[in-house]
Amino acid sequence: MTGKRGSDNIRNRACLLPSDPDLEQNATMTKAPETAPSDQFRERLLDAMLEIAPETGWTMAGMDRAAKAAGLSEGQVLLATPHGVSDLLDAFGARAAKAAGERLKADDIPGLKVRARVRAGVKAWLAALDPHKAAVKRAAGTPANLLTGPKGLWAAADAIWTALGDKSTDFNWYTKRTVLSGVLGSTLAAWIGTDDEAQVDEFLDRRIENVMQFEKLKGQVKDAFAKMPDPMDLFGQRK
Repeated sequence: MTGKRGSDNIRNRACLLPSDPDLEQNATMTKAPETAPSDQFRERLLDAMLEIAPETGWTMAGMDRAAKAAGLSEGQVLLATPHGVSDLLDAFGARAAKAAGERLKADDIPGLKVRARVRAGVKAWLAALDPHKAAVKRAAGTPANLLTGPKGLWAAADAIWTALGDKSTDFNWYTKRTVLSGVLGSTLAAWIGTDDEAQVDEFLDRRIENVMQFEKLKGQVKDAFAKMPDPMDLFGQRK
């Protein structure tokens, strides 16, 4: 009896000891984040779909074949992609964007000019898509891509600018990503239409040059307006 009471008292005293926040924080930081089952199923389904899509297109029939190839049940597929093909296209776009960002972070490009860094970002994104070019071509003609396509371009633009160290938080944050999304979309169309990398590079360089000229003109107009006199001063109404 005495031994049992002693053990109980030790446990009770241990429960009353104050917790160490530093130890708790370290334990939280060292704990590996768990991937949700739905994300795991979606990645498996996407891997299989990328192999099947060149033949079937991004269709429900293709998804059924991909699910069987991935060994997923109907319930698992529904959990992973409640919106069907659109969810798979979103996942594909997010995967390519993430790969482009990671590639840029791994490359030694901080010393390059903005033009060269943006070019490297677009090239990294195309490199991420290249192993599945046939699937990308079929995705371009998929009705669901009318909605998921712009989201994929925006995700890629955001990943590229983030990897390049963009610190903007104002309206420039949106304009940079909007302009780059346009460059990505037009370059993607050129990339789909040819296997000549040099031709794609030339097209990309022209698009970037167009953007740089536009930014230069925008800066000149902004400076011109800044130098104009205030209308209130002209009419003598400002005190």
